[in-house]
Amino acid sequence: MMPGGHFVTSVALSAIAYGQTRSAPLAVGCFLGGFLIDADHYFDYIFVERQWRKPWPPAFLRYYFENRFSRIVLPLHSWELLAVLLVFCILTGTPLLIGYLTGALMHLLFDVVINGEHVLINPVRFYSLAFRIRHRFAAEKLIHICPPPDGSLNAQFWSVRPTKPNV
Repeated sequence: MMPGGHFVTSVALSAIAYGQTRSAPLAVGCFLGGFLIDADHYFDYIFVERQWRKPWPPAFLRYYFENRFSRIVLPLHSWELLAVLLVFCILTGTPLLIGYLTGALMHLLFDVVINGEHVLINPVRFYSLAFRIRHRFAAEKLIHICPPPDGSLNAQFWSVRPTKPNV
């Protein structure tokens, strides 16, 4: 799913969580896990791809939407991290953490279902950090390279699904 889709679904999840529980920490956690989990794409852009000389959002989004990255680390997009967070949720019952876990799970499930058939070579296993480590985070071993999308950055941000790959 593209960022705009994650934003909309995260706002909806947060609203539902707040409406059902009146817990602001739970609602905030849902938004953080559902949308701001994508901050690790920016982490990859700056630190893995070494694009620190072009840190502004349009340069990052263009780089990301045009699939120019060579490595994909995405430390927050990880089944292993969700498993650790689940243990902490069970032990602490912290609403913010429960919300984050719920939002992050929703995020990854939408990614598997929506991006899986178009972009990811192995949709479920892609979200295992161990799987990405085994492939040395090499983008060409993890994703289908898609053609650069048409349209403005704004249109790409709000689209639901990425462009189909040249397979």
